[in-house]
Amino acid sequence: MNRGNTPVGVGGWLLVYLCGSIPFLLVHSAGLSGWFLDYAIWLLVAIFLLLASPLALILLKSPRAPRWNVVALWVVALVITLRAAAVPFNLEPEGAAQRRSPEEWVAAIAILAAIVVGSLAWATVWTAYFRRSLRVRNTFPPPAADT
Repeated sequence: MNRGNTPVGVGGWLLVYLCGSIPFLLVHSAGLSGWFLDYAIWLLVAIFLLLASPLALILLKSPRAPRWNVVALWVVALVITLRAAAVPFNLEPEGAAQRRSPEEWVAAIAILAAIVVGSLAWATVWTAYFRRSLRVRNTFPPPAADT
């Protein structure tokens, strides 16, 4: 919705954030579920629902939506960074890590680095958006102060 020339409501870049967050969080949920229980589907769904819960605040137009989404962005970026950093230390069948060639290690590290950089970039860009967006300010006004 647009009141005159004032952007308000779930549209524009806010809609892009909502739609883009779903596949982003699904991929991260899969990675995190594999960290704990060999990619159990029920755990993937549970992690996804937990990580996606701040998105529901946007749809509900909660005044807390911007803050919770920024917090969630950085929690996801931090946790996926820890997950990526733990990969070389994962317990593997005896000798599996030693059988990897240097090229395989380089490829794995490059993929993990791309995931981490992508998560940090995603969090940085959308944090800036939530902090500076006129649409966000108009859609999620702070609660009125008690006077």
